[in-house]
Amino acid sequence: MWIIDFFKSNCKNCYACVRACPVNAIQVQAEQAKIVKERCIGCGKCLKVCPKNAKHVQSELEKVKTYLKQEGKVVASVAPSFAALFDKGSEKLPAALKKLGFDVVEETVVGAELVTEVYEAYSKMPGDQCYMTSCCPTVNALIQKHYPEIIPFLIPVVSPAACHGKMIKRHYGKETKVVFIGPCLSKKIEGIEEESIDAVLTFEELLEWIKEEKIDWENLQTMPF
Repeated sequence: MWIIDFFKSNCKNCYACVRACPVNAIQVQAEQAKIVKERCIGCGKCLKVCPKNAKHVQSELEKVKTYLKQEGKVVASVAPSFAALFDKGSEKLPAALKKLGFDVVEETVVGAELVTEVYEAYSKMPGDQCYMTSCCPTVNALIQKHYPEIIPFLIPVVSPAACHGKMIKRHYGKETKVVFIGPCLSKKIEGIEEESIDAVLTFEELLEWIKEEKIDWENLQTMPF
């Protein structure tokens, strides 16, 4: 299964997703929409326009729960945008993740610092060459799948999430499970492709999980990453 799929019983052959897809990655066969994985860039536009809510996003929540039940360390790498989502309660997020069973909770920005150093080095290279950053899986997929002629302009360095995953495994051991948590659907593509990331959860999935476990956010202790 790809990161996005369709429920056959819900698809009503309205073509809304076909019209919305910017890269023509949706086909309709036998009155059923189908994602063409080789063209899909994981932008999620089809999710927003479907009037029947026929789309299904791959969830790795059960996989993460399995990791937490097994022996071995499980580390959460949390995207910087958590501060906007949780607002004034963001300092309680590490405690919530610890209650869910994570052994260590770190910020992805740790990896971003190293990636930024590489970007700065490229910005100081002689000449007037233009470069594109490679943090976003959707932008990377757009270039690699649909505009391969400009791949040379894409900075050849892993994303902050992948970099942080490598740092975590180097520090805690290669058997450590790394779970990236962030706002973006397309990071699930990176979770499939990068060995340093074992699973990806969206903030939406995390909030549902916290609710499912009946974690009382108001009474959580503040805790540093």
